[in-house]
Amino acid sequence: MEIKEILARIGYVRNNAGLSAREVSQRIGMSPQYVAQVESGRIVLTVEKLLQILQVCNFPIERFFSNNIADYEADNELKLLISTL
Repeated sequence: MEIKEILARIGYVRNNAGLSAREVSQRIGMSPQYVAQVESGRIVLTVEKLLQILQVCNFPIERFFSNNIADYEADNELKLLISTL
């Protein structure tokens, strides 16, 4: 996965949680501009901070790194249904 995709997914996660970049930044103990700067690629994201962002947004890491982040739930339901056949 390219870094641009990871940064775009952070924005997706944050928006999905209904949180602003400022709110997420403050909840992970960083400056108010931190997440906005990460999303724009101006600051290098560490694994630790990524995990904190996912935790604050209550977003599973498996879903974050799935092939289709938006349809993850539907994909899993379909896999479960198929496995019961």
